[in-house]
Amino acid sequence: MSVTLPVSRGRDVLVLGPSVSLPPGVGMVPGPGAGARSLHVELHTQQRRLRHLRNIAARNIVNKNGYRLLDTYFTLHLCDEKKIYREFYKSEVVKDSLNPTWRSLDFGLMPDRLDTSVSCFVVRIWGGKNDVWRLLIEWKVNLDGLRYIGPQIHASNPNEIIFGLNDGYYGAAFESKNHSESQRNSHLQVDQSTVRNSYGVFSLLRLHRAQCAIKQTQVTVLKIGKEIEEKLRLTSSSNELKKESECLRLKILVLQDELERQKKSLGREMEMLQKERKLLNDRRNVFNVDREKLQKQNESLSELRKECTAKREQFLKTNAQFTIRCRQLLSELSYIYPIDAPDQKDYFICGVKLPNSEDFQAKDDGSVAVALGYTAHLVSMISFFLQIPLRYPILHKGSRSAIKDNINDKLTEKEREFPLYPKGGEKLQFEYGVYLLNKNIAQLRYQYALGTPDLRQTLPNLKTFLEHGLMVRWRAASGR
Repeated sequence: MSVTLPVSRGRDVLVLGPSVSLPPGVGMVPGPGAGARSLHVELHTQQRRLRHLRNIAARNIVNKNGYRLLDTYFTLHLCDEKKIYREFYKSEVVKDSLNPTWRSLDFGLMPDRLDTSVSCFVVRIWGGKNDVWRLLIEWKVNLDGLRYIGPQIHASNPNEIIFGLNDGYYGAAFESKNHSESQRNSHLQVDQSTVRNSYGVFSLLRLHRAQCAIKQTQVTVLKIGKEIEEKLRLTSSSNELKKESECLRLKILVLQDELERQKKSLGREMEMLQKERKLLNDRRNVFNVDREKLQKQNESLSELRKECTAKREQFLKTNAQFTIRCRQLLSELSYIYPIDAPDQKDYFICGVKLPNSEDFQAKDDGSVAVALGYTAHLVSMISFFLQIPLRYPILHKGSRSAIKDNINDKLTEKEREFPLYPKGGEKLQFEYGVYLLNKNIAQLRYQYALGTPDLRQTLPNLKTFLEHGLMVRWRAASGR
């Protein structure tokens, strides 16, 4: 078969013979004249390697897991003589698709010593859901045996894998036998009038002579290179000595410069040291003066401490006397205003019965007013002796005593005084006054860590406060 080169105006097309069959997938377009030319001509000498691979896509994946869509990724494996597949690349995961197209291959993620000149490897496509993966497709691929598809991805067969190379997309040949034979018999048509012999005997002889001259030149270059290497080897020892000498001279210069720099730096540090010594001497003098002042202050502080100790002892003594006197006064109060409970049900103060705050109905108003007057005076005297100001001040007037509410901001100045005796139609004000008196008793109990679960029990709360809070022992009142 001779190789011919058709000559046309403006463009040359290399055609392998007058009746060369086209590879599968080659499209035909009309050219100038009566002939036709190809969009993609695949030469027999063209090789495809792993380094030419740009991206991988899958189409029409057969899903047998029951899910409508799948998450997919692919892995690439090298195959050796023992048919053991070694993984060298893993892609990202494409979510929810049966036609995934993965990103371009990142050769930076592949092993450093990977041989990218191989054309045969294994592609495995994995699919699943919820991080449960299973092998869907496994292809052992030889890039030289792929079929050209076109500049875009086209696929109609199930579980088809498409490989993107530099000049377009390639896939496996799924055509039937008849269809492949019809494509194999298709010819590339050219204009016979434009066909001429591309090479002759003399042209081939010129090419052969040029190749011989190139070979001879290469041999000469290698010979001269060896001679140069031999001369360099012989002169290497002297060159090494010269090199060491130059390095030593350079080190001496560097060390001299460093010595000068260190001397200057030492001079600056000595000046700074002198300044710091002078500053430290000044500080030492200041510290000596301050130490003398501190010693004098310590002496005066010792005198003040002795005076404070003496005053503290005097205070403790006075406070103890005050406490004793306060207890004596409170004991005398228990004698002046005795609280009795003969049957543990009704409580009497100075022999006058005072019921609880909600049991005043159908009682003698006069006796209730007298008992509340005694109670109010007893509470105010306890507050005075204990130096505890009451939240609600008491106005002691015997059986016409009253109590004031200075806290409630809704009351006017005339409405702040409430009676502690029942009179006429002012029953509500009387009950509120008794409530304020009970609050004062609860305040005194709180100061001595005693709770008041029931405010209504006026005399029981006051009696238990004197007994348990103030440790007062009741004495029988003579003449009462």
